[in-house]
Parts: sequence; structure tokens; C-alpha cells
Amino acid sequence: MSIRIRTLASGSEANVLLAEFDDFRLLIDAGLPGRTVLQMLADEGIDPGSVQGLLLTHEHIDHCKGLPQLLKSTAFPVFATRGTFEGLSRHAFFARLPKERFHLFRAGESFDLGDVRVRSLPVSHDTREPVAYRLEAGEFSFASVTDLGCFDKALAEGLQGVNAMLLEANHNRRMLEAGPYPYPLKKRIDGPEGHLSNEDAGRLLAQLAHPGLTQVLLGHMSKINNVPGLAISAAEEALNGVPGAEGIRLAAAPPLGFSEPLAF
Repeated sequence: MSIRIRTLASGSEANVLLAEFDDFRLLIDAGLPGRTVLQMLADEGIDPGSVQGLLLTHEHIDHCKGLPQLLKSTAFPVFATRGTFEGLSRHAFFARLPKERFHLFRAGESFDLGDVRVRSLPVSHDTREPVAYRLEAGEFSFASVTDLGCFDKALAEGLQGVNAMLLEANHNRRMLEAGPYPYPLKKRIDGPEGHLSNEDAGRLLAQLAHPGLTQVLLGHMSKINNVPGLAISAAEEALNGVPGAEGIRLAAAPPLGFSEPLAF
């Protein structure tokens, strides 16, 4: 099986990920305008009709902005937790969404899409029922882990053995503290239901290191409170001397545009 995983956008303003398993394709999140997603796929020669499903992590607008246009122009189903679906009702566009296209589940549940096993993993974020996703196909597994203020033993255990991942490295704490955001927003970002710092991303990555984990995209970076070099350096420092970490290749996902692929 040929596997190719890329972000179309990853940051504080928009988030979309494309996972391709041969000709079977899944999207995670829809934070770009729908027309932009469709055009980016077309530019890559990808027929939107080949997308078999969209997985939503949570209801914040930078993860669901494109839903109305995407659902108008395509036929794929949308998978979301019940809490995320309830959270979507706060958006003005909710009334225009075809509710019959949504397949709802509870955080922690798993289901199959084609030959891909989808495992949802609860995370800590200030939304109703947010999740990370672990996608498994044969012997391969990939995880998309963003929008969490902290991690616990259960999440780390749920991520053990992955071969590749997108991991949030949202902010450098010193930049956040010295930056222009008001104090309540700083506390929210660096709080237990906010976003993962470079240092905490490195700590989680060090717990997941094993010889089979070879590619990691650091993403959902703040344009104000982080730079890719600092995020990568923090991860490298955390991995230094950790058994099994020698073969991990680190890269930063751009805020807009296709990332370099995680390819297997």
C-alpha cells in the first residue's frame, strides 16, 4: 500500500490534512474555505470525489470553516463526536449543513473506513468533545494530535507504536510571555485546555520514540508566539539520547500550502 500524508494548512488560522492510502483518501478538519480546499486538491490532480470521508477534531472555526462549501460540492460523509456536532450549532452556517451527512461517535470510539481503522483519542481542549485521531492501515499507523493543552498517560498510551504523526508545537513559552496577547489569552493558550508548547510537544514525543517512528510534522504553530526553528530545536533537545529516537525526521508544517509528505 502506498501511503502519503500532507497538511494543506496547519496553524492558528486554518487546519486541513489529507491522508492518502493508495486511492483511498481522508481529510482531517476543514479549516480553509471550501473552495480553497477543492482548488488545492485539483492543483494536485486529486478528484474530490475520491475523498471517502472527513474527520473533524473539534468545532473551532479554524477547523470547520470550509464545511458548508465542501458539503455542497462533494458527497463524502463527515465524522465527528457528538459534542463537536453540538458545538457546530453555535456557528451561523450550521443551519445550512446537511445533517444526514454526519456520522456521530463518542470520544474514544473506533470505526473502520475502507481498509483504514480510525481510532479517536480524547484530548484536553476548551471545546465540547475534542479528539485526536490515529489511522491504522495494515502494519502502518499515523496520528494527528493538535489542539490540546496537556497530555496524560492515556493519550500517550494510545499513541504508542505510531510510525508517523502530526504533533502540535504551538508556542514557545518565552515568546508567548513577552508577546502582545492580553494576559487572559496567554493563560488560555498555555493552560491545560489550550495548546501544546514546544517543550511539552518534545516531552510527549520523547515518550513515543521507538525505531518505527520515523517522520514527525510539528504543526499548529502560532505565527506570533513561535518559529519553526525553535519548535524543531525543542523536539531535538527532548529526543537527545532517548532510545529509539535516532531515526526520527522532524519537519515543520507550513501555515498554508502543502507540507512535505509523510510517505511510506
